Amino acid sequence: MDQPLLVIVGLLLALMLLGSPVIFAIGFAGLAYFFVKPGMTNMLDIYAHKFFTGMDVFIWLSIPLFIIAGEIMSAIGMTERLVNLSRLLVGRLRGGLAYVNVVGSMMFAGVSGSALADISALGPVEIEMMEKDGYDKDFSAALTVSSAIQGPIIPPSIPLIMFSALTNTSVAALFLAGAVPGIMLGLGQMALIFVMARRFGFKANPIANLTLAVALNIVGNAFFAIFMPMIIIGGIISGIFTATEAAAVAVAYALLVGFLAYRNLSLKALWAILDRSARTSASVYLIVGFATIISWVLANERLPNQLGDLVAAYNLQPWMLLLALNIFFLINGLWIGDSVQLLLFAPLFTPILAQMGVDPVHFGVIMVMNVMIGLMTPPYGLALYLGSSISGVSLGRIVRASLPFLCSNLVVLLLVTYVPAISLTLPRLLGFL
Repeated sequence: MDQPLLVIVGLLLALMLLGSPVIFAIGFAGLAYFFVKPGMTNMLDIYAHKFFTGMDVFIWLSIPLFIIAGEIMSAIGMTERLVNLSRLLVGRLRGGLAYVNVVGSMMFAGVSGSALADISALGPVEIEMMEKDGYDKDFSAALTVSSAIQGPIIPPSIPLIMFSALTNTSVAALFLAGAVPGIMLGLGQMALIFVMARRFGFKANPIANLTLAVALNIVGNAFFAIFMPMIIIGGIISGIFTATEAAAVAVAYALLVGFLAYRNLSLKALWAILDRSARTSASVYLIVGFATIISWVLANERLPNQLGDLVAAYNLQPWMLLLALNIFFLINGLWIGDSVQLLLFAPLFTPILAQMGVDPVHFGVIMVMNVMIGLMTPPYGLALYLGSSISGVSLGRIVRASLPFLCSNLVVLLLVTYVPAISLTLPRLLGFL
């Protein structure tokens, strides 16, 4: 590795380890390259050019649109409706509300596509319900954090859209590939709850005075939330619209439901939603722009070629490299956010693995699962901090309570990594591979 590249990578790592904001660390490291590399000081216009062209990608428009759609669906009371539907389905089982937590996250995944949105919307409701039913608050908060990471894997998924844009991989294929692994994460957590329910004496929490009319009313109230992902995924798979157009349709659908069906969305609330979404989207776009510069620096220094030569020199088999990358991503998850990992490493490693025969769609699912699990690993895990803030439980207590669920998520990750059919069968059956 050349000296300029070593300086840039070292500077980036040092700034992040010192707690510098991610946007500043990436932007400053990229800028430093033009002063460290001989002959680059007169080419600073490339910095601005790469920054803006990195954000000027059509599919990136889907990110703020999906954020807005998820915010609207949360604001109009979709959370309670999904929780009630989950109670109808699994509340009568021993450990009912723990199952409700997981199933609710599965359903909300089709609305938001974001783990942090899942925790923010469902967390207060689920934790309060579980605490009233006698569950330990540490356990309730830890389960809420763990179940939320399904959201960005089950479609629609903002991280999978990012991977698609960064690697020119079919977003429809990625969405289909993420469905089964995302559900498997939830099933793994539910299997753990099954064991814990018997060990710790969890009780059932069925809906009181349940009749057919009550059940139909619960299903009817949740219908619009259930129908939303059907529109998005169905439209993308059928070719009616692109992922970006699907995001716009999702916003229009959410507005129609809020203003006409539920009639509980006001213009004042909509303005607040747009304000929050703009702030969130702006931070994402800044990271995208500066990460594009870093990606260009790595390509200009021929790092992908050097890594490919290193893999060939050591005669690494695909399973060895996948294991090494799983460990690499999980370690990075201790201190780097999910979107940053995707932006820095997806364009770097996808071509290398493709040359070794690993399908980019399969690798995309593996990488997104890794960075989502990183949200619940300290010290950086944003999901842990958000869960702690919502529940009032200290970070250390949530970490300890979440360790069993972290283990179950890692088991599912290994299965998805080494059994490609889990993620690739569905897109193959539907003709996307």
